[in-house]
Amino acid sequence: MTLLVDDRILAGLLRGGDPPWPDEPVYTTGCWYVRLCQAVLGASERAGALSSVFADQPPALRSRALAKLLELPPEIGLESLGTLGPLIGSLRHRHRLNLLGIEVLAAAVHLQARVCLSSPYPRLEEALRIERLRVESVQ
Repeated sequence: MTLLVDDRILAGLLRGGDPPWPDEPVYTTGCWYVRLCQAVLGASERAGALSSVFADQPPALRSRALAKLLELPPEIGLESLGTLGPLIGSLRHRHRLNLLGIEVLAAAVHLQARVCLSSPYPRLEEALRIERLRVESVQ
């Protein structure tokens, strides 16, 4: 089964961590990827939750992780909004989610993915269950 990982889990993978289920293909969404890029590349002198895990690494490891952030490695998939757009439109009629949530839901439906979340998203989790998709809490 394909894994769809959020921005925090993605950050861990880019820093050399292992996926929650190592033998399964890993994807993320555009919104999660953009959110991670904004946090890490736009970090000021005071790092936040997403950027601090990059900032706290030794320089050589940080440099490798940043290179992976700037160009996702081939083992991390990312579906385009061009692919997901029609599905987002049809799912919008059944689920009241923000842009991030509806993109995750559409990607999960399209990929038939298990969604791995590092923190609770109650509305998204409910929508995933309604669509008969698996959602896992991963720390």
